[in-house]
Amino acid sequence: MLKPLTGLIALLLLTFASVSQSQSYEQLYSDYRGSLYQIRLIELSSNSKAGLGSGFQISTDGLIATNYHVVSEAVHDPDKYTLKYLSVDGKEGELELLDVDVVNDLAILRQKGASGSDFLRLASQSPSKGETIVSMGNPLDLGMTIVPGTYNGIAGGSFYDRIHFSGSINPGMSGGPVINRKGEVVGINVATAGNQISFLVPVDKLVALLLDYKKEASDDNGALELQPVITRQLHKNQQRIIDQILEADWQLRPLGDALVVGEIVPSIQCWGNSTDDEDDPIKQVAKGCTGQDVVYLSEDFDTGRVEYEFFWLEADDDLRSSRFYSAYEENMGGFFPGNSAGEDDVTNFNCKQQFTQHPRNGHGAAKPMGDQQAPQNNEPATPPKATGKRDPVIARTSYCVRRYKDYPDLYDVFYVSLTVDQDNRALVSHFTLSGFTQESATAFTQKFASEIQWH
Repeated sequence: MLKPLTGLIALLLLTFASVSQSQSYEQLYSDYRGSLYQIRLIELSSNSKAGLGSGFQISTDGLIATNYHVVSEAVHDPDKYTLKYLSVDGKEGELELLDVDVVNDLAILRQKGASGSDFLRLASQSPSKGETIVSMGNPLDLGMTIVPGTYNGIAGGSFYDRIHFSGSINPGMSGGPVINRKGEVVGINVATAGNQISFLVPVDKLVALLLDYKKEASDDNGALELQPVITRQLHKNQQRIIDQILEADWQLRPLGDALVVGEIVPSIQCWGNSTDDEDDPIKQVAKGCTGQDVVYLSEDFDTGRVEYEFFWLEADDDLRSSRFYSAYEENMGGFFPGNSAGEDDVTNFNCKQQFTQHPRNGHGAAKPMGDQQAPQNNEPATPPKATGKRDPVIARTSYCVRRYKDYPDLYDVFYVSLTVDQDNRALVSHFTLSGFTQESATAFTQKFASEIQWH
């Protein structure tokens, strides 16, 4: 127990530290407020705000950094939207979009006309874990705000590097800087999961984008043609992801009579569930796995998703096989692509269905069963005769693709396979890839189907 005098000294020290810290934050804001901007998405027809974010100046010639998702509508529909800035002192002006990094959710803009006089330096070193860093931004159009928090290193469980920040990033703060005590940018606000759990883009991603921009920019106005830039970034990203997945050690987990794929890489997480309703003669055990993050392209279009799931279905022995098959055949209509995309973004799915043979030991690729085709649409199905002991396993398999309209050679791929060689037991396997090349999708499909084994 502290003695009274000792306790008083401790209390005074804590009070002094709190006041000093408050003054330090106030000084940080005072020193760097001139580098901060509100980024406004303006709908041209109404000349009104359609979206808000934050940004910060990074050079003497008026370059401003923000999140890609803050400016994405202006990228996809420049005839409908334009971009403007508002300084903390009330100065307004127009912005020109120069370059983007959709994978890391970053964009570089430039002030039209006179540039601001203040800019922030980009840090060359990461903070120490546990170090206090300060997020700046414009939450809910309430004016610039500072939020102190803790640097917790790069968050795990994602294909994309994100800093785990213990602080509240609120709507409107996206694209704002996060600085250290020296006033150097260590990260860029990007997302929050609530409860003081937020995420930042590491500053080295912005440094890389800035270097690429300076390398690619022309001598006239410096603005890049963004669609080829985005296409190149998406291609490189999907190749990185598929290489990481295919090179991993695929661990199998038991599910019913089968062994199925578990968590391939830490970026993909799996969950399980089961139903055991006494009134339902068909019991179901499910295992679903999905990548934790996607690449944002627009409000209605994301990509870069990897997900797969399995369902083990088992019925009472006295259930007629035809009834069982009809029941689980309904699963074919219960799957849908995991990513959002509209008719302006993608074509309709083109599907091929057929009965396929799968080796029970998982070795070797699945093979189509000659000319025997699975039914299309909702026509009744007549699967091969079930024996319960057939080797190899027989499945009804559907493989669907849809093409990205604006990004050549990228597709969403949709796969569903239902085993049909037993009267009252079946495995349903499914995966979705979004934004992958045909070569990548084919390699994943062959690996996915060949890994499943049977007891």
